[in-house]
Amino acid sequence: PFSAQAAQSAEDLQKQIDILAQQVEALQKEQGASSNPFGKVSLGGYGELHYNHYNQDPELGGKQQNDEVDLHRFVLFVGYDFTDKVRFFSEFEIEHGLAGESKPGEVEVEQAYIEIDTTANTKLKLGQFLIPVGIINETHEPNTFYGVERNTLEKEIIPATWWEAGAMFSQDLGAGLTYDVAVHSGLNMAAGSDIRDGRKKVAKAAANKGAATGRIRYAGIPGLNLASSVQYQQDVNQDDPNALGVEEVSARLIEAHARYTIAGVTATVQKARWDFNGMADQAGVAAHTNRQEGELYELSFKPTDNLGVFGRYEDVNTAASGGHEDAAQMVSTYGVNY
Repeated sequence: PFSAQAAQSAEDLQKQIDILAQQVEALQKEQGASSNPFGKVSLGGYGELHYNHYNQDPELGGKQQNDEVDLHRFVLFVGYDFTDKVRFFSEFEIEHGLAGESKPGEVEVEQAYIEIDTTANTKLKLGQFLIPVGIINETHEPNTFYGVERNTLEKEIIPATWWEAGAMFSQDLGAGLTYDVAVHSGLNMAAGSDIRDGRKKVAKAAANKGAATGRIRYAGIPGLNLASSVQYQQDVNQDDPNALGVEEVSARLIEAHARYTIAGVTATVQKARWDFNGMADQAGVAAHTNRQEGELYELSFKPTDNLGVFGRYEDVNTAASGGHEDAAQMVSTYGVNY
């Protein structure tokens, strides 16, 4: 009995020693990570180098424009994890390879925000972030979309890439259903009716009137992705009564898209529409720009994980309410991505 008790005591003691050793090792790793701030840093980025060749125009006897090579984007991501629940994310970008006075490019801070996990299934973003609308506005690395240039609908109507400053709350409801609600700075279209030019990129931008955006997404069925966004802005001329010839121009954007993938084949349908209440035929802004809209249809096939072929058709009109044909663009795009 004595020898059996001694053996049991030695076994228990060895277990306690093993547990203590594991605790010490874990503590050392934790202290080592905390003493090395670079262990919490995330780095990333991407670049796009474009070459565009233009065909001869038979009617004009020459090219539409010169062939062009362009370092379209050079982007760096920098993030930092303060804790498991609080993190910082930023995106720094140089466009067209060269920025400065009379130069073609820009230097931009596209994103800079703090993200907080408020609960296990909710998050809060505070700072400058991409607006939750469309397919490529938040995720637009070159290997996530087909083609060299981004599509016309999301460029002209949404308009990607589009960021503002504010706060966004997101929740995962389970079963593939999520939603986002954001309040943020808005467009300033004082120079005309061009939506894309209305982005002021949070650079000493007029902030007399803000905007709100809501989005709901569903991905509960394998291969299926459904989403719809709505944005409202009280005044796109930012309280400037002389900008568009009227006291106030409110705006509403509605966007919806569906994407389904099966056996390497992906079908995408997307529609977006802006309604402006009160555009006047003054200051170079015509009333027929009260509605601007577009739709996109894309079919693609990936025979391997790295190779895809696609075809896309778009119908975009920046003066839809007046039926102005000169403002309509019907664009067909097809090609191969590797």
